[in-house]
Amino acid sequence: MSIFEEISSMYSIDSRESPAEKEEISKLLNYSTIEVPFDYIEFISIATEVEIKVKEKMYIRIWGPVDCIEMNEAYHIQKYIPRSLAIGDDEGGNVIIYLEGEGGLGLYMVGFGDLDINDAVKVAPTLRDLLVDNIGIEVIMSGYV
Repeated sequence: MSIFEEISSMYSIDSRESPAEKEEISKLLNYSTIEVPFDYIEFISIATEVEIKVKEKMYIRIWGPVDCIEMNEAYHIQKYIPRSLAIGDDEGGNVIIYLEGEGGLGLYMVGFGDLDINDAVKVAPTLRDLLVDNIGIEVIMSGYV
């Protein structure tokens, strides 16, 4: 089953765009300084630019590969946090980013205006853990920064 079929009832998908094309995924794989996690590739292979309502209170957005590259470049993410890949945001000033931080490899949140690995807060080990098992939902809901 896909993440979309298993998504927790704590989330609802309010909008989404077409799946990523193979060439777009290839560009992202070549661009990334880390191994792009399978669950993110699975996710963007089903839909991109996904806006997800969390507990009917806030949104998170998971970018497609084109916007992922653009946002990582625009905010110089890898300059400030090497060996990372931002994949989305909370529409409130925080970026959702894969990196190897204090809590090990996983999804973290950090403010766009404070891109420092020491300020990143671990959300969940994987995107699937967040969206299917609700691991880290409290971190997302805290609006942390």
